[in-house]
Amino acid sequence: MKRFALIGLVLVAGITARTEPEAASAPGGPFDENTAIELTAGLTQYENPPSLAGKVTSVGGGTSAILVNRWAAEFAQIYPGLQLDLHGGGSVSGLDGLVAGTVDLVPLNRPLPAADIARFKAKFGYEPTVIVVAQDAAAVYVNLHNPLAGLTLAQLDAIYSRDARRGGGRPEFWHELGVTGPLAQAQISRVVLSRVHSEHLDFQQVVMRGAEYQFHLRTEVVPSSLVQAVGADDAAVGFASMMFATARTRFVPLQAADGTYVLPTYENIVSGKYPLIRPVRVVFNRKPDGTMNPAAREFLRFAVSRRGQRIISLAGTFPITVDQQQEALRLVGEAPPAAGR
Repeated sequence: MKRFALIGLVLVAGITARTEPEAASAPGGPFDENTAIELTAGLTQYENPPSLAGKVTSVGGGTSAILVNRWAAEFAQIYPGLQLDLHGGGSVSGLDGLVAGTVDLVPLNRPLPAADIARFKAKFGYEPTVIVVAQDAAAVYVNLHNPLAGLTLAQLDAIYSRDARRGGGRPEFWHELGVTGPLAQAQISRVVLSRVHSEHLDFQQVVMRGAEYQFHLRTEVVPSSLVQAVGADDAAVGFASMMFATARTRFVPLQAADGTYVLPTYENIVSGKYPLIRPVRVVFNRKPDGTMNPAAREFLRFAVSRRGQRIISLAGTFPITVDQQQEALRLVGEAPPAAGR
């Protein structure tokens, strides 16, 4: 029996970068078919699928698990006899299962911690394999009616941090961040994801330089509810994957290393210019001789193929580059001769 959940979401594409901080427009929604075809045209296709049986188990973070479910919907059409056991659950649980040998794939939106690499190696004698399967970034969301022009990382740190280690002060009202008009005297309403999400820790380390969060925060349990909360409150601000944009919210341009203010567009993410890039990765167990679960191997080959990347592009997620695909296919590899097909 095939087992997987399909999760629907609204995604964002196509907001242009700016060299000066000015208000970003509302997100435009998923890619059209022509854009998806153009961005994935250089990727190799998934062809000549082998005969497969067995099971693929995936446990990972909520945002990355959404993409796995999208791929699973079509992968199941190619391999109707294959069991797909897919869970959100969080990457911590997934990595525990990977070490225990009960999980094949762990999708996540953060670098694999050194401690997890070490315990995997202590168990198996070699390191886990990690590939990039999609582009993502942490977007800073405000209500569509908020005219905030842009933020530096120091200002973003100051909004959320107790210590403001970047020197951005201690803003409490929107006028302190340059907002004018009816919202200027409103108190900043800070929204954050719960600690179980990797975005919570990554933001703390990258933006806040390890400082503690402010006491007065509104906590949401999933990214979609965070973005909905921002969309319902003119004075709110929050951060989450760019995948969850809605018509009631917009992205805040962030200051890049060169001083310009940029949005999480495809170009700014691929070039590394946007400061809060979070590629979607998958961690898996591939032995030094190339042996791994053959069904998991084919799932990954499908995911990074032109067909797999077009699926997520049409939903609005940014696809990987040709170089990223080639590296992923190299690391996934072909089935070793001893495995047979």
